[in-house]
Amino acid sequence: MIRNNGISYYCNMASPYYLDEEALKYIDYDLDVKVFTDGEKRLLDVEEYERHKRKMKYSDDLDYILKEHVKILVDWINNGRGPFSEAYVNIWYKRYIELKNR
Repeated sequence: MIRNNGISYYCNMASPYYLDEEALKYIDYDLDVKVFTDGEKRLLDVEEYERHKRKMKYSDDLDYILKEHVKILVDWINNGRGPFSEAYVNIWYKRYIELKNR
């Protein structure tokens, strides 16, 4: 999210998607990481994740994978990798402006 005072991010932990005859589908596992414009990071919806983990009977393996991927996501954020790179944001923002001005 590009704001006047900087860029913020809202990242959902989800399963890989799949496409069937109906739609593009995935599972949202409720764990979210929000990055504020000042760089602060917050892990959100932990209680909701824990509630759904019990209700849906997530395996220990799945729980481990999701928590490890939160760590990987935070590492990407901290190191400006992928969509957290200023150059990446600039490329796609420029493309957005080009399309908007058509």
